[in-house]
Amino acid sequence: MAVQNSDLSRQSSGFPKTLTFIGILCASLTLGLTLTHVLEIPGKRQLNGAEWLTVQRTFYGGFAIVGAICEILGLIICVVSVLLIIKHRRALIVYLTASLCFLGTLLSYWFGNRPINAKVASWTPATLPPDWATYRNHWDDAHAISAVFSAIAFVVLLVYVIYQKR
Repeated sequence: MAVQNSDLSRQSSGFPKTLTFIGILCASLTLGLTLTHVLEIPGKRQLNGAEWLTVQRTFYGGFAIVGAICEILGLIICVVSVLLIIKHRRALIVYLTASLCFLGTLLSYWFGNRPINAKVASWTPATLPPDWATYRNHWDDAHAISAVFSAIAFVVLLVYVIYQKR
């Protein structure tokens, strides 16, 4: 079915409503997970090294699974949307922005959190390096970057839906 006037909401197939809904859901879950880490920063900065290490190993098991699914699925959904609506400028900008943001969250994890997680996995309270706080700070910074990317993806998708022509 041809799409007219860049008003994609009238298309009977449900696209992009379904894809947009999934994208918003992925962005909101990613934002929730990363924002949680950001909001924990002041409290975690008060912990000594052994306490911080215990927290890192105790509380974050499900974060990686849900975060990975949401970031990867969000990226796929938005890239597919870009490919399907390439002729519709407003929607293209929205989905391209969201795609780049999901990519940003993945890159922030891959180059920021993942290497630190690998190091922390081998540490014990007895082998905690003297500069452990530097690793903690970089880990927190990578999550803050992801939170910004997630917030942008969430906002652009949500605003697009809210202000889309009816």
